[in-house]
Amino acid sequence: MTKLVFDSLQGAERSFAMLDLIPDTHAWIKDRQGRFVYGNRLFFERFGYSSLQGLLGKCDFDIAPAHLAEKYVADDAFVLEGGVVTDRLELILRGDTSGDWFLTSKWPIHDSRDAVIGSFGISRHLNRTESTAIPYRELRAPIDYICRHFAGDISVESLASACNISVSALERRFRRHLKKTPHQYINEVRLDNARQMLLETEKPIGTVAVETGFADHSHFSRAFSRHFGVTPRRARQLSQQHQGK
Repeated sequence: MTKLVFDSLQGAERSFAMLDLIPDTHAWIKDRQGRFVYGNRLFFERFGYSSLQGLLGKCDFDIAPAHLAEKYVADDAFVLEGGVVTDRLELILRGDTSGDWFLTSKWPIHDSRDAVIGSFGISRHLNRTESTAIPYRELRAPIDYICRHFAGDISVESLASACNISVSALERRFRRHLKKTPHQYINEVRLDNARQMLLETEKPIGTVAVETGFADHSHFSRAFSRHFGVTPRRARQLSQQHQGK
């Protein structure tokens, strides 16, 4: 997509109105404070609103669990600095171990003076026809396996064996489609699940570490701090403060 330039966010909203006509696609616009100023019909209905008015002025913490809202806010901070998220393949889990696949992209919105005034995002569900896409086909088996077994001892070799491919082929697929190694992806899945457990339960941090696949408390704390920029204890404190506990 070319650079997005509009005199105002209202002008951007009018330009993206046709997105209501595209199936399996969620689209939204936020201002610099992270408040929604636009969402297409599929997007606002996804969160239980019967009209756009119900979404306007809301932020991610109003419509999503805290651990997901924090991811979205971190994305926004990157985009508001001029960054772009392009076709990130995401497996969004349901209550069980299955999930749906999405391709998500986000861009900054500039005004005529080149100042960033907000962000635009689009998330496209991979339906049955699109599920034949190469990234989906090549990554579904290893990512499904990781999401089911992240708490156990997963090596790159055991993952490749479970998917009936060579280690080199597995590593090429992850680098080609996700720009990271299988080991990095395994670690990110463990950290995301650990953060969710930290924020949604009262389990001791050491227990969270073990139940999400980390060798011990100190290893987990170092990895968590590097990835999220705060310690596990501080992440829990910030979440509790936000919820008014």
